[in-house]
Amino acid sequence: MRKLSAIVLIAAALGAGVTNAQTTPAAPPARTVRAVQPGLLEVMGPRVNEIYGAGIQKISATAGAIAVQSPWGNISFGWPKDVKPVAFTIETAKNGGATISAPGFTEANKADYRAAIEAVVPMAIAKAQAQKESKITR
Repeated sequence: MRKLSAIVLIAAALGAGVTNAQTTPAAPPARTVRAVQPGLLEVMGPRVNEIYGAGIQKISATAGAIAVQSPWGNISFGWPKDVKPVAFTIETAKNGGATISAPGFTEANKADYRAAIEAVVPMAIAKAQAQKESKITR
């Protein structure tokens, strides 16, 4: 009888493991990022997942301002202090893909674009998050 109890206990434990394995969610699909200019993916690509995760649909930066489109509305703000304004666009797609472009991007100004992305993306995410929270609490 003790052997039968042990076998039932082991079978139950194995069955629970199988059940847990079946309920584990699948990994999210890989994102396809298309860079219009060569070398741009290296500069902007790492930030695309953050932008997508924040729900941002588009970031458009011009010399004058930065515009952000999100499900909670449009946001516009000026360039961060001490960051050289450069034109770029990052647009996410519902299927998880993204397109990034920067008409003036070259190897010579890669550092300017990297600095702009590192400054603008966190600001855009923070502003979109604040906008989302204000819509939820109304």
